[in-house]
Amino acid sequence: QQNACTDKMSANKSLMEEFKVAFDFFDENKDGCITKEELHLAMNKCGQRPSKLDIALIMSQGDHDDNGVITFDEFAALMKGKYTRGRYTYTQLREQFELFDKDKDGFIEKTEMIDIVRELALGASFPRDVIEQLFREADVDGDGKISFEEFVLAVN
Repeated sequence: QQNACTDKMSANKSLMEEFKVAFDFFDENKDGCITKEELHLAMNKCGQRPSKLDIALIMSQGDHDDNGVITFDEFAALMKGKYTRGRYTYTQLREQFELFDKDKDGFIEKTEMIDIVRELALGASFPRDVIEQLFREADVDGDGKISFEEFVLAVN
């Protein structure tokens, strides 16, 4: 008969083995690191279609040492946290867009987003590098602003 401590160690070992199998699935080139490209590819293989913002947020949450990749230890920590992002309804997207469109001109400028993130103390969820990447990738027409359509494509 095993005691509770042994049971917990056994369950933890089993969980870590599962994480290793999953990590190996994501680590396409088997270099011990998951890049954002590998993350995107693996999620696609699983039938998920993450947006660029989804990938940026997962990388931001998982890459604790900010070196641009997720190591196994970082991956295990991310998995234990059960990071998930759902999809948003049109109404939720419109509300989020309007929150960031401070001057109500139909566009989100980078300064507006930075100001709102600061005002609402959302820096942990939207670090500056995620905002910068969002604008690089979501601003499809390159005008320095994100329209509602660009916003929807980026976050949904």
